[in-house]
Amino acid sequence: MPSEAQASAVPQHTLEDQNSSPAVRKLLVKFYPNYSPHYFRELVVRSVSSSSHVLEIGAGSGTNHQNHFDLRGVVARYVGVDPDPAVLANPFLDESYQTSAESLPFPDGTFDLVFHNFVAEHFANPLACNREIARVLKSGGLLLFQTPNRLYYPCVAASLTPHWFHEFYVKRFASGRSHDEVFPTFYRLNDAKAIVKQLSECALSSEIRYRSLPPGYLRFSPLAFRIGILYERTVERLFPSLRGHLIVVARKLPPAGPS
Repeated sequence: MPSEAQASAVPQHTLEDQNSSPAVRKLLVKFYPNYSPHYFRELVVRSVSSSSHVLEIGAGSGTNHQNHFDLRGVVARYVGVDPDPAVLANPFLDESYQTSAESLPFPDGTFDLVFHNFVAEHFANPLACNREIARVLKSGGLLLFQTPNRLYYPCVAASLTPHWFHEFYVKRFASGRSHDEVFPTFYRLNDAKAIVKQLSECALSSEIRYRSLPPGYLRFSPLAFRIGILYERTVERLFPSLRGHLIVVARKLPPAGPS
Protein backbone atom coordinates (compact mmCIF):
# COMPACT_ATOMS: atom_id res chain seq x y z
CA MET A 1 0.00 0.00 0.00
CA PRO A 2 1.93 3.20 0.91
CA SER A 3 2.51 3.26 -2.75
CA GLU A 4 3.11 -0.35 -2.55
CA ALA A 5 2.69 0.42 -6.16
CA GLN A 6 6.42 0.44 -6.54
CA ALA A 7 7.33 -2.51 -4.40
CA SER A 8 7.44 -5.19 -7.06
CA ALA A 9 8.06 -5.83 -10.71
CA VAL A 10 9.67 -3.35 -13.09
CA PRO A 11 9.36 0.20 -11.80
CA GLN A 12 7.05 2.46 -13.73
CA HIS A 13 9.76 4.88 -14.70
CA THR A 14 11.97 3.78 -17.60
CA LEU A 15 15.09 1.66 -17.31
CA GLU A 16 17.18 4.71 -18.16
CA ASP A 17 18.45 5.46 -14.66
CA GLN A 18 21.70 5.33 -12.75
CA ASN A 19 21.53 1.54 -12.47
CA SER A 20 21.36 0.89 -16.23
CA SER A 21 24.53 0.78 -18.27
CA PRO A 22 24.68 2.37 -21.76
CA ALA A 23 24.75 -1.17 -23.21
CA VAL A 24 21.51 -2.09 -21.43
CA ARG A 25 19.86 1.16 -22.54
CA LYS A 26 20.79 0.38 -26.14
CA LEU A 27 19.22 -3.08 -25.83
CA LEU A 28 16.08 -1.52 -24.37
CA VAL A 29 15.72 0.87 -27.30
CA LYS A 30 16.48 -1.85 -29.84
CA PHE A 31 14.13 -4.55 -28.56
CA TYR A 32 11.41 -2.46 -26.88
CA PRO A 33 11.08 0.69 -29.04
CA ASN A 34 7.33 0.91 -28.52
CA TYR A 35 7.10 -0.19 -24.91
CA SER A 36 5.03 2.21 -22.82
CA PRO A 37 5.40 2.08 -19.03
CA HIS A 38 2.23 4.16 -18.82
CA TYR A 39 -0.22 1.63 -20.26
CA PHE A 40 -2.13 1.23 -17.00
CA ARG A 41 -2.19 4.97 -16.35
CA GLU A 42 -3.73 5.48 -19.80
CA LEU A 43 -6.31 2.77 -19.09
CA VAL A 44 -7.37 4.56 -15.91
CA VAL A 45 -7.67 7.90 -17.70
CA ARG A 46 -9.77 6.35 -20.48
CA SER A 47 -12.13 4.89 -17.87
CA VAL A 48 -13.16 8.15 -16.19
CA SER A 49 -15.16 11.24 -17.04
CA SER A 50 -15.61 14.66 -15.50
CA SER A 51 -18.46 13.30 -13.36
CA SER A 52 -16.55 10.28 -12.01
CA HIS A 53 -15.93 9.66 -8.32
CA VAL A 54 -12.62 7.79 -8.11
CA LEU A 55 -10.82 5.96 -5.29
CA GLU A 56 -7.15 4.93 -5.40
CA ILE A 57 -6.03 2.19 -3.02
CA GLY A 58 -2.41 2.58 -1.89
CA ALA A 59 -2.06 6.17 -3.11
CA GLY A 60 1.06 6.84 -1.03
CA SER A 61 2.70 10.23 -0.76
CA GLY A 62 2.94 10.83 -4.50
CA THR A 63 6.63 11.75 -4.07
CA ASN A 64 10.03 10.21 -4.83
CA HIS A 65 9.65 6.95 -6.81
CA GLN A 66 5.96 6.62 -5.96
CA ASN A 67 3.54 6.83 -8.86
CA HIS A 68 0.82 9.40 -9.01
CA PHE A 69 -2.14 9.84 -11.32
CA ASP A 70 -3.08 13.27 -12.66
CA LEU A 71 -6.82 13.00 -12.01
CA ARG A 72 -7.34 15.99 -9.75
CA GLY A 73 -9.48 18.51 -11.61
CA VAL A 74 -10.20 15.93 -14.32
CA VAL A 75 -12.77 13.94 -12.33
CA ALA A 76 -15.44 15.12 -9.90
CA ARG A 77 -13.72 13.59 -6.86
CA TYR A 78 -10.34 11.87 -6.53
CA VAL A 79 -9.81 10.13 -3.18
CA GLY A 80 -6.77 8.18 -1.99
CA VAL A 81 -6.25 5.81 0.93
CA ASP A 82 -3.11 4.30 2.37
CA PRO A 83 -1.95 2.93 5.76
CA ASP A 84 1.06 5.26 5.57
CA PRO A 85 0.35 8.71 7.08
CA ALA A 86 2.35 10.22 4.20
CA VAL A 87 -0.80 9.89 2.11
CA LEU A 88 -2.29 12.81 4.05
CA ALA A 89 0.20 15.12 2.32
CA ASN A 90 -0.28 13.70 -1.18
CA PRO A 91 -0.71 16.83 -3.33
CA PHE A 92 -2.42 15.00 -6.21
CA LEU A 93 -5.56 14.00 -4.30
CA ASP A 94 -8.76 15.86 -3.53
CA GLU A 95 -9.15 13.86 -0.31
CA SER A 96 -6.84 11.49 1.53
CA TYR A 97 -7.38 8.99 4.35
CA GLN A 98 -4.94 6.96 6.40
CA THR A 99 -6.55 3.54 6.34
CA SER A 100 -6.22 0.12 4.75
CA ALA A 101 -8.27 -1.42 1.98
CA GLU A 102 -9.78 -3.80 4.53
CA SER A 103 -11.64 -0.93 6.23
CA LEU A 104 -12.74 1.82 3.86
CA PRO A 105 -14.48 4.80 5.53
CA PHE A 106 -17.05 5.37 2.78
CA PRO A 107 -20.74 4.55 2.36
CA ASP A 108 -21.90 1.76 0.08
CA GLY A 109 -21.94 2.60 -3.62
CA THR A 110 -19.79 5.74 -3.39
CA PHE A 111 -17.40 5.34 -6.33
CA ASP A 112 -17.64 4.88 -10.09
CA LEU A 113 -14.05 3.61 -10.26
CA VAL A 114 -11.65 2.05 -7.77
CA PHE A 115 -8.09 1.30 -8.86
CA HIS A 116 -4.72 0.26 -7.50
CA ASN A 117 -1.33 -0.04 -9.15
CA PHE A 118 1.14 -2.69 -7.90
CA VAL A 119 -0.66 -2.97 -4.59
CA ALA A 120 -2.50 -6.33 -4.78
CA GLU A 121 0.69 -8.27 -4.12
CA HIS A 122 0.89 -6.60 -0.70
CA PHE A 123 -2.62 -7.53 0.46
CA ALA A 124 -2.28 -9.92 3.39
CA ASN A 125 -6.03 -10.59 3.24
CA PRO A 126 -7.07 -9.80 -0.35
CA LEU A 127 -10.57 -11.25 -0.05
CA ALA A 128 -11.40 -8.79 2.73
CA CYS A 129 -9.97 -5.96 0.63
CA ASN A 130 -12.01 -6.98 -2.41
CA ARG A 131 -15.19 -7.19 -0.37
CA GLU A 132 -14.68 -3.64 0.84
CA ILE A 133 -13.85 -2.43 -2.67
CA ALA A 134 -16.99 -4.08 -4.04
CA ARG A 135 -19.05 -2.52 -1.24
CA VAL A 136 -17.97 1.06 -2.03
CA LEU A 137 -18.36 0.61 -5.80
CA LYS A 138 -21.58 1.64 -7.46
CA SER A 139 -23.50 -1.06 -9.32
CA GLY A 140 -21.80 -1.35 -12.69
CA GLY A 141 -18.71 0.46 -11.35
CA LEU A 142 -15.20 -0.54 -12.39
CA LEU A 143 -12.28 -1.99 -10.47
CA LEU A 144 -8.96 -1.71 -12.32
CA PHE A 145 -5.64 -2.98 -11.05
CA GLN A 146 -2.18 -3.88 -12.24
CA THR A 147 -0.02 -6.33 -10.32
CA PRO A 148 2.95 -8.64 -10.88
CA ASN A 149 2.21 -12.16 -12.02
CA ARG A 150 3.02 -14.67 -9.27
CA LEU A 151 4.42 -16.98 -11.97
CA TYR A 152 6.81 -14.36 -13.39
CA TYR A 153 10.39 -15.36 -12.58
CA PRO A 154 11.28 -12.32 -10.41
CA CYS A 155 8.17 -13.00 -8.33
CA VAL A 156 9.09 -16.66 -7.96
CA ALA A 157 12.53 -15.56 -6.74
CA ALA A 158 10.96 -12.98 -4.40
CA SER A 159 8.71 -15.60 -2.84
CA LEU A 160 11.77 -17.76 -2.06
CA THR A 161 13.99 -15.05 -0.55
CA PRO A 162 13.73 -12.95 2.65
CA HIS A 163 12.55 -9.35 2.67
CA TRP A 164 15.99 -7.95 3.52
CA PHE A 165 17.29 -9.40 0.25
CA HIS A 166 14.48 -7.65 -1.67
CA GLU A 167 15.53 -4.35 -0.09
CA PHE A 168 19.18 -4.91 -0.98
CA TYR A 169 18.49 -6.03 -4.54
CA VAL A 170 16.08 -3.24 -5.41
CA LYS A 171 18.39 -0.58 -3.97
CA ARG A 172 21.55 -1.97 -5.57
CA PHE A 173 20.44 -3.43 -8.89
CA ALA A 174 16.94 -2.23 -9.73
CA SER A 175 15.47 1.25 -9.40
CA GLY A 176 17.57 2.55 -6.54
CA ARG A 177 14.58 2.89 -4.19
CA SER A 178 15.30 3.12 -0.48
CA HIS A 179 14.25 0.40 1.96
CA ASP A 180 11.32 2.63 2.97
CA GLU A 181 9.90 2.18 -0.55
CA VAL A 182 10.10 -1.65 -0.60
CA PHE A 183 7.22 -3.45 1.10
CA PRO A 184 6.49 -7.08 2.07
CA THR A 185 4.80 -9.16 -0.61
CA PHE A 186 2.32 -12.04 -0.24
CA TYR A 187 1.19 -12.82 -3.84
CA ARG A 188 -2.27 -13.96 -2.72
CA LEU A 189 -4.07 -12.16 -5.56
CA ASN A 190 -1.51 -12.66 -8.29
CA ASP A 191 -2.63 -15.44 -10.58
CA ALA A 192 -5.71 -15.90 -12.74
CA LYS A 193 -7.26 -18.62 -10.57
CA ALA A 194 -7.07 -16.57 -7.36
CA ILE A 195 -8.28 -13.39 -9.06
CA VAL A 196 -11.31 -14.97 -10.73
CA LYS A 197 -12.29 -16.89 -7.59
CA GLN A 198 -12.00 -13.98 -5.19
CA LEU A 199 -13.63 -11.38 -7.41
CA SER A 200 -16.54 -13.68 -8.23
CA GLU A 201 -17.13 -14.14 -4.48
CA CYS A 202 -17.47 -10.35 -4.28
CA ALA A 203 -19.96 -10.09 -7.18
CA LEU A 204 -17.30 -8.70 -9.50
CA SER A 205 -16.75 -9.88 -13.05
CA SER A 206 -13.13 -10.11 -14.18
CA GLU A 207 -11.12 -9.83 -17.37
CA ILE A 208 -7.39 -10.57 -17.05
CA ARG A 209 -4.83 -9.23 -19.50
CA TYR A 210 -1.28 -10.58 -19.52
CA ARG A 211 1.40 -8.05 -20.41
CA SER A 212 5.07 -8.64 -21.18
CA LEU A 213 7.68 -6.08 -20.21
CA PRO A 214 11.42 -5.46 -20.49
CA PRO A 215 13.50 -7.58 -18.07
CA GLY A 216 14.14 -4.71 -15.70
CA TYR A 217 15.41 -6.81 -12.80
CA LEU A 218 18.20 -8.10 -15.06
CA ARG A 219 19.47 -4.63 -15.93
CA PHE A 220 22.64 -5.15 -13.87
CA SER A 221 24.29 -6.95 -16.82
CA PRO A 222 23.90 -6.74 -20.63
CA LEU A 223 24.24 -10.55 -20.80
CA ALA A 224 21.56 -11.09 -18.16
CA PHE A 225 19.35 -8.54 -19.91
CA ARG A 226 19.75 -10.45 -23.21
CA ILE A 227 18.79 -13.71 -21.48
CA GLY A 228 15.69 -11.96 -20.14
CA ILE A 229 14.81 -10.76 -23.65
CA LEU A 230 15.22 -14.30 -25.00
CA TYR A 231 12.93 -15.66 -22.27
CA GLU A 232 10.31 -13.00 -23.01
CA ARG A 233 10.47 -13.63 -26.78
CA THR A 234 10.19 -17.42 -26.47
CA VAL A 235 8.68 -18.80 -23.25
CA GLU A 236 6.34 -15.88 -22.53
CA ARG A 237 5.03 -15.79 -26.08
CA LEU A 238 4.30 -19.51 -25.97
CA PHE A 239 2.80 -19.30 -22.47
CA PRO A 240 1.15 -15.89 -21.91
CA SER A 241 0.22 -16.87 -18.34
CA LEU A 242 3.93 -16.46 -17.46
CA ARG A 243 4.15 -12.83 -18.56
CA GLY A 244 5.22 -10.22 -16.05
CA HIS A 245 2.14 -8.13 -15.38
CA LEU A 246 -1.52 -8.87 -14.85
CA ILE A 247 -3.98 -6.10 -15.65
CA VAL A 248 -7.45 -6.76 -14.30
CA VAL A 249 -10.63 -5.06 -15.51
CA ALA A 250 -13.54 -5.95 -13.23
CA ARG A 251 -17.08 -4.66 -12.97
CA LYS A 252 -19.52 -4.78 -10.08
CA LEU A 253 -22.45 -6.91 -11.09
CA PRO A 254 -26.00 -5.71 -10.39
CA PRO A 255 -27.85 -7.46 -7.58
CA ALA A 256 -29.50 -10.67 -8.63
CA GLY A 257 -33.23 -10.30 -9.12
CA PRO A 258 -35.86 -12.60 -7.62
CA SER A 259 -35.85 -16.06 -9.14
